[in-house]
Amino acid sequence: MLLCRKEMSVCLSDVIVYKTLYMDLPIVTSKLNQESKTTNLKSLASSNYGSDVDIINEDGELATAYEAQKGINRQLQEELSAEKQFYSEHISKSKAEIERLREQNEKYQKLLSAELSQEPKNKEQEFAQNEIIRLAAESLALQERVDKLSESCRRYKNQIRLLVNKLKEVGVEDVNDILEGGDAVVPQNASLVEIAPVTRKKEREYLGMFEYKIQDEPAIIKKLILDLKPRVAVTLLPGLPAYILFMMLRHMDHVDDEPKMHQLMKGVRSGVKRTLKKRADSVEYSVLWLANMLRLLNNLRQYSGDAVYQSHNTPRQNQQCLRIFDLSEYRQVLSDTAVSIYQGLILLLERQLERLIVPAILEHEEISGLS
Repeated sequence: MLLCRKEMSVCLSDVIVYKTLYMDLPIVTSKLNQESKTTNLKSLASSNYGSDVDIINEDGELATAYEAQKGINRQLQEELSAEKQFYSEHISKSKAEIERLREQNEKYQKLLSAELSQEPKNKEQEFAQNEIIRLAAESLALQERVDKLSESCRRYKNQIRLLVNKLKEVGVEDVNDILEGGDAVVPQNASLVEIAPVTRKKEREYLGMFEYKIQDEPAIIKKLILDLKPRVAVTLLPGLPAYILFMMLRHMDHVDDEPKMHQLMKGVRSGVKRTLKKRADSVEYSVLWLANMLRLLNNLRQYSGDAVYQSHNTPRQNQQCLRIFDLSEYRQVLSDTAVSIYQGLILLLERQLERLIVPAILEHEEISGLS
């Protein structure tokens, strides 16, 4: 009986010891983890600082800083991966868009060169040529869009380059592994695609027409005829007002707007008469509008489509002749207006010369020896 009690006392003491060890197990585990981290930090410090390991802070601050730096590096890697993926998708879309625009531009250039090399046989073909020219202008606008996309791609490349440099500064050396599986960073001076040459302005053929709204006609007459001064006209292309008026007539003939044509010719005639009546004593104004009326008259004759004038034109000029309107009556009106301006100019010059001739005769002294 006494022996049993001794064995039970020994077992009870063992249970108490085991219970104490079980309660102290988390604390021991934590200490072991801390010692493991300290050992890892010491090994890392030993590789970086040599035998001077005492600079390691044993209270855990360096471990916290190390974990924070790892989190920052991880975040930078994720940002770089996201930027790289976005950049790759944008580059692919841009390349596809540029390739589509290049093919479309080449097609339009072939159509433009083929169509413009032939003379239009009817209105439909002429309209097709105008449409091709319009599409060529649109291709220039698309080219500007391609340039903007290329600029955006260049900015994305710079952003990725900055992120790569930032990762290298914080100690991440395997940056190329992050970029693996996609396109590498493109050099800054690399070209995405070879852009096909576009139609330049010097290669475009203009139609020589001027379109305007009917409500703008009074303002055009005012600026082009009533307010035009001779000292300003001499700085412009000779006969520029006449050329502009003829371009307006060509557009009306192109769209077959006869009422607008009659109204313009009436406004031009009345505007010239008002100007010359207001400046009746000015030789400069008379000469200015005599020259412009003759220029407009010659243009109407040259591009009237009459055989007598077509024989002196080039094929391109004959192609630009009026197709609908017969302006022979207005040519006669312009001719009469030019004759009237010429006669008034002669009378004006005679009056001015008379004021100079009479005093010159009265003050004339004969030179001896001359009869």
